[in-house]
Amino acid sequence: MATIKIIRTNDYVNALRDYRLFIDGQKIGTIGNNQIKEFDIPIGKHTIIAKIDWCSSPDFSFETNGKDSKILLLGGIRSWRWVMLLSTISVVLSPLLKNVSYYISTVLVLIPFLYILYYLAIDRKNFLTIKELHKS
Repeated sequence: MATIKIIRTNDYVNALRDYRLFIDGQKIGTIGNNQIKEFDIPIGKHTIIAKIDWCSSPDFSFETNGKDSKILLLGGIRSWRWVMLLSTISVVLSPLLKNVSYYISTVLVLIPFLYILYYLAIDRKNFLTIKELHKS
C-alpha cells in the first residue's frame, strides 16, 4: 500500500463545505476547510478528483509504488480573493458612480458576477485545483 496526503487550503469562499474526494471513480472520503487527511491506496496508477456540488477539479493522475507517498494541495480558484475584493469595491462604489455613469457602475457590478457565473456554468471542472507539493 501507498499513502496519499491531501492538504486543503484555507478557502473562505467554500469554508463551510466539505469537498468530496474520489480516486479512480470511488469515493474515499471528504475533507473540510484547512484540513489535512491521509489515505492508504493501492500501488499503481490512479486518478483523483475533488467535487463540490456540480463543480469539480480537473482529473489529477499520479502513480504510486510501495515506498513513496504523495502530498497534494487542494483548493479553490486562486483568483477568488481578487473577485471578492472587486465585488466589495463595486458594491461600495456603485452608488457613488451613479452620477458619473450608469454604464460604468453596471460594468463594475457585472464583472465579478460574470466571472463567478463562468466557473459555475461553463468551466465547472476547473472550479477546484489540485497540485502535487512533494515527491518522496
